[in-house]
Amino acid sequence: MPDPATRFATCLGAVLVCALSALPLQAETRGGLPGGLPLDAETSDGSIRLIWPDARPRIAGNAEISRRPLGETGIASWQVIAPGAGPVQFYRDDTATPGTEWEYRVRRIGRGVIDQGYWAGGTGLDTPDHRGTAVLVVAEGTGDVIAPQLDRFRDDLTGDGWHLVDLSVPSGRDLDPAQTLPLARTLKSEIRTAYLTRSAGDFAIVLVGPVPLVQSGRIAPDGHEARAFGTDLFYADLDTEWPAREDGILVPSTIPDGRIEAMVGRIDFSRTAPRQPEMETTFLRAYFDRNHAWRHGEWGDLREAYLGRPHHLFVEGEGLANIVGPVNVTEGGHHDAGETRRWLFGVDFGDANGRRYLTEHAARPTFAINFGSYKPSIERVNNAMAAIMAEPNQALAVAWGARPAWRLHGMAVGRTIGDAQMRTVNNGPDMPGRFDTSDYLPTGQYPMFHPVWGTLLGDPTLHAFPVLPPADLTLTRTADDVTLTWTASAEAGATYRLYRAGPDGIFAPLGPESIDATTFTDPDPLPEGRYMVRARVLKRIHAGSLFALSQGIFAE
Repeated sequence: MPDPATRFATCLGAVLVCALSALPLQAETRGGLPGGLPLDAETSDGSIRLIWPDARPRIAGNAEISRRPLGETGIASWQVIAPGAGPVQFYRDDTATPGTEWEYRVRRIGRGVIDQGYWAGGTGLDTPDHRGTAVLVVAEGTGDVIAPQLDRFRDDLTGDGWHLVDLSVPSGRDLDPAQTLPLARTLKSEIRTAYLTRSAGDFAIVLVGPVPLVQSGRIAPDGHEARAFGTDLFYADLDTEWPAREDGILVPSTIPDGRIEAMVGRIDFSRTAPRQPEMETTFLRAYFDRNHAWRHGEWGDLREAYLGRPHHLFVEGEGLANIVGPVNVTEGGHHDAGETRRWLFGVDFGDANGRRYLTEHAARPTFAINFGSYKPSIERVNNAMAAIMAEPNQALAVAWGARPAWRLHGMAVGRTIGDAQMRTVNNGPDMPGRFDTSDYLPTGQYPMFHPVWGTLLGDPTLHAFPVLPPADLTLTRTADDVTLTWTASAEAGATYRLYRAGPDGIFAPLGPESIDATTFTDPDPLPEGRYMVRARVLKRIHAGSLFALSQGIFAE
């Protein structure tokens, strides 16, 4: 990685600044920007006690604590609940209503904001029955070779609470930018139509196979030459058109209006195994097998993470502490600690040479953040981020962090990695030139916002805290009703949520509550209804407590 003080020389646009010196982690930064403040908390019903270190007591200043429901955005949405707590190291919020996902911001203020940190948590939190709409885009030629895996994946998306929309697109394999752009614009139009008619909740785009990959901008976030980056955020920015040059390269180096409306992830090994179709197919099948295993709790409920190079990746490290707890974050990287066993999360530089992942490495994080030279260039052959998802490596979702840093703390309460992508990409100043009006600061070592290179590789709908599902759902119909029977989940204390889908394919809960029994009679069945059962388990998580739902099992 070249020294950013000498190599990071390309201006990143109106909402992205060229900062040419490294910023300390626990001190006031240039231009009055804050450093990062690690937070932890202790939770009980109706009370959250925030804790932070005081490594530099002489600049501790006055602590200011703010709060908002997780999901609200904009600097004005922060409610200051303790404007002047003094030079303290903790704050207890006794008004943290159970059932609400709370997001906190703690600032320490001297002559300016010294440092600030963020934490998400709550008690008695509910996993939503309906997560939103997921658009599954499959490149032509890919669906034929992995048809069983894709059919199972469709059920997995539905069984996790997503309403599924299927789209097909011509392959973008071996196309130049001028050939790629018309295909991508047509696909974006189809995705936009699905977005405008979507059901409530989140909107996710899952790209499978060599879906056309556009390139955009002229930028150097990794400190190398300014260049265009392969970006799937073009598909996720659903209310803005991106101008293009004559050669098919898109112009923007940052998201044109500063916001994406969808989470988006790419599952594509066409550049990991170029011109090796059998290997590419093997990687895809293995990926979807692992994806299914994770969702169904076959890897266990992982609660450990590792962190390497914390000086660059300190914001992501703070997110890991929120998700699994500081004591469960191990010092280490993808190719030492990461290869010893399965992990929930791994944050590290990793190898710059993607080919070595296929021959020398076997990193085993479920979610991974990478950093380092050329890795955000997902259009390159043998990209290292795609390779860490290829067997024998095990990652299911990978992103390039630090510039800007990924805001992971929502995953501490069961939000998806795609939600973290949107939280990261959409972060920026409410007022031009006023970085202090951003939702989240710092953004890593440099003030970077709205990156076109904020692409996620892997499935954006994945989240932590899987639950072992029930099994063997059977359906018995009489003239008047339908009776469902199933085998209990192996999870202690599991209850069950029941759902029924009508002609629109959207599953709605059968009744407002979960039940203890393993049988249920629907007295008013639909003529062609489809049923689903999910286990519901109260999990104690580091950020509080969560009623987590399993994948669904189905009967027609």
